[in-house]
Amino acid sequence: MYCSESLGTAIDHFEPLNHAPRRVFDWYNHLLACSFCNSHAKGGTFPKGTATGEPLLIDPTAEEPAHHLRLSLTSGEYHCLTPRGCATIDVFQLNRGPLRKGRLDAVGQCLDTLAGCAALLAADDTAGARKRMLRLRRQPLADVLQELRRIADRPSAAVVLGDEAALEALRALYGQPVAKQVFIPQQTSRHQPDCRFWKTAPS
Repeated sequence: MYCSESLGTAIDHFEPLNHAPRRVFDWYNHLLACSFCNSHAKGGTFPKGTATGEPLLIDPTAEEPAHHLRLSLTSGEYHCLTPRGCATIDVFQLNRGPLRKGRLDAVGQCLDTLAGCAALLAADDTAGARKRMLRLRRQPLADVLQELRRIADRPSAAVVLGDEAALEALRALYGQPVAKQVFIPQQTSRHQPDCRFWKTAPS
C-alpha cells in the first residue's frame, strides 16, 4: 500500500496503536504493507500537522496519492507536491536505493512489454496486447505503470519514454478496460470503532 514493491507480507495499523489503541480491530486501519515499510521505516511514527492535528501521512485507502506525490520515471524517485507528500516520502523512505533501482527496472520492463503490445496491435491482435497489459498490472512497482499512463497524452511523453512504438501502444490501450472492474467499498471518513454496534444492528 505504500511502496508498491511487492504483494506485501505484513499488516500495518495505519494509525499506530500507540496513538489509537481502540483502533486495533478497526478494518479500515489495517493496510497491507511490506515488512520494511511497516516495521523498519514507519513503526509507531505517525506525524500530525501542528496547526490542525490532522495526520500527515497519505492514507491510500481514502485519497489519491498522486495529489501529493509525483514519480520521476528518469530517476526512479518520488518528489512531493504537498507537505503530506513530503512526510510520506520521509517516513516510509520511498526513495531508498532498492526502490529507485526497482522502479527504473520496471520502466524498462514496461517499455519492452509495450513495444511488444505495439507489434500485436499492428497485427490486429488486441486481445493479445491486453493480456500483456494484464501482466504489467500484476507486476511489483505498479506505480511505474500508473505514471506512464498518467503522462501518456502529454507532449513530453515521447521525450520521457524515448520509444515511439511503446508510447503509441500505451495510448491505444489507455483507458480501455483490461479486466472486469471489482467493486471496492469506499471509506468516507475515519471513525472510532464502536464494538457494541453489532448487538443493535439489524439482521
